[in-house]
Amino acid sequence: MIGIVGAVGGTLLGVLGGVYGTWSGIKKTKGPRERAFVVKLSVLYWIVVPLFVVLVFVLPKPWNHYVWLPYGLWLSYTIRDSSRKQQAIRDAEAASKEMP
Repeated sequence: MIGIVGAVGGTLLGVLGGVYGTWSGIKKTKGPRERAFVVKLSVLYWIVVPLFVVLVFVLPKPWNHYVWLPYGLWLSYTIRDSSRKQQAIRDAEAASKEMP
């Protein structure tokens, strides 16, 4: 029984942390284009990350271990690429506000 409570509680705590992080990230955007970009990325991550977790638990061994490589590569690439794009959007929005 304690294992089920821990699993459900841990999952709930993790999801609540993700919701708070998503909300906080969207709230801290500085303009409409940046906000739209962050919302799009948030939706993408809220689809891919749970899909990854489901695949790890559903696929039989050793196939569930093979999911880690593409996920890790994808996650590393998208974090780096989206950070660059977000900064470019932020710079462009700041430049357009400076011009009358």
